[in-house]
Amino acid sequence: MYSFDLASGSIVIPSEASRRLFSPYFPSNLPIIDASQIGLGPSLRHADTNDFAPRFGFSFQADRDGKTVIRGGWGIYYAHYSGVIASFLATGPYSLSTTSTNSIVNGAPLFTFQNPFTAPGSAGTVNVSGISPSLSNGYAMQYSFSIERELRKDLAFRASYIGTGGRQLPYERNANQPVASTLGFSQARRPYPLFANITYADNGADSSYNGLQVQVQKRLSHGLLFNSAWTWAHYLSEVDDTGSAELNTLIEDTYDRRRERGNVYAVPRHQWENQALYMLPGRGKLLGGWQVNVLLNLQSGNFLNPVYSGPDPSGTNTTTGRPNYIGPLNYPQTLAAWFDRTDFAIPAAGKFGNAARNSVVGPGYILLDGGLQKSVRFHERFEAMITGSFQNILNHVNYGQPLMTVNTANGGVITSTAVFPPAGSARTGLLGLRLNF
Repeated sequence: MYSFDLASGSIVIPSEASRRLFSPYFPSNLPIIDASQIGLGPSLRHADTNDFAPRFGFSFQADRDGKTVIRGGWGIYYAHYSGVIASFLATGPYSLSTTSTNSIVNGAPLFTFQNPFTAPGSAGTVNVSGISPSLSNGYAMQYSFSIERELRKDLAFRASYIGTGGRQLPYERNANQPVASTLGFSQARRPYPLFANITYADNGADSSYNGLQVQVQKRLSHGLLFNSAWTWAHYLSEVDDTGSAELNTLIEDTYDRRRERGNVYAVPRHQWENQALYMLPGRGKLLGGWQVNVLLNLQSGNFLNPVYSGPDPSGTNTTTGRPNYIGPLNYPQTLAAWFDRTDFAIPAAGKFGNAARNSVVGPGYILLDGGLQKSVRFHERFEAMITGSFQNILNHVNYGQPLMTVNTANGGVITSTAVFPPAGSARTGLLGLRLNF
């Protein structure tokens, strides 16, 4: 593995011992330096070895009969990138790609795989990516408080507050992005004009999650068990965290990470999940032994990112970015217009858009599934099992996500049904008969 030092224009190798291995692959006029000369070890990264993760929890019985319990806790949890970084290091923690226009001179190409540096690319065609040599493990402070109450022998209630604060999360930025300006984009305005994009992963992003969970649970008795849980969640972050140092959100404005703070795509505001199992009353081989199960899930929409496509108002070579928010966002909630795209506009010259990231609420979904089952035993060796399963019993149409490019005629149009969860399919049923012997 190797890296490239922009300041000196040199190839950086892990150690002096690697010089003989790497030297034949680079031109003789390209400097090669030892990693120790720029303050790095053989791994080309300073490993994070000082993580400290204290945790605390408590449980308190609030009454004499033991039916009310108060619980809580606090702790620090780290996201370890060791495995991710190891796979990333397989090709080096820093990489380059270039675009060259080849030509034939005297019947021979100037650029070949045997001599890839013979024909240098045009200025600004070399793309660079890498991670901070001091990239540390991001962490989260998690805290919770809950009250649990036994309502009756087989029925319990719980209300909980769950909070999480993410700190030093990795994010990506284009370190070679010029400052937004009315001058328009030019290669000369980049901090490093000889290079194109420099995608750089570093620490510093934050997140905040606050959630309320209310649950009622009944254990199996009198042939019935069920669980019903409602969650209200408010999750804000500067990145859509993937847990990967090189895959997190590339921020739009390199010089203003805070403007990226917005809703997290995959955490809706409301979720209500219900599961139930009921053993129908009845006796005999025909009427007895039937079991019915039901699953009912309801969810508000995911948070979607509005974008424009085509122009470069910021003058940073950003031709797909967030638009300006010019008024209260209306939701017709139809297939032709889930949201009103005219409530957005192209940003003014020299500016990035003011619309928050993931500021459009997409369609939610309603999903009701069910099933039934009955076993009939014949003598001691034979058992027949009758089953039935049904999806989307209500045959409710759950919309997919609308198109999010606001400066096209199709902005806000929905052309599909929900993909995940698989709530977009029509009502289906499956009957089965199984014989065990």
